[in-house]
Amino acid sequence: MSLDDAAVVRTGAHDFATRGCINCHGAPGVKWAKFTEGMQPYPPDLKEIVNDREPRQLFWVIKNGIKMTAMPSFGAIGVPDQEIWSIVAFLKKLPTVSEEDFKTWSAPSGG
Repeated sequence: MSLDDAAVVRTGAHDFATRGCINCHGAPGVKWAKFTEGMQPYPPDLKEIVNDREPRQLFWVIKNGIKMTAMPSFGAIGVPDQEIWSIVAFLKKLPTVSEEDFKTWSAPSGG
């Protein structure tokens, strides 16, 4: 799977939305859920940190979660590695994704 493949990025955006990532991390045109204001540590703004992380690091965090935070382990609930990699592909493009594209890609049909 190529992380630069447009179809993979679109799938990752859809997965990011449907798996609930937007609740804590927001997305282009989507505000974070109110409950995140009480989280310690506060969920990071992913568009500000993804360029400082390698794809394998993002994959590890999504798959394994981070103890003592609200970041869950997607691997523990059976999310397939391929889906996690599609989310990573989306995250690597996140800083340049427009609100319009995210809305289309995250639509129930998958864009």
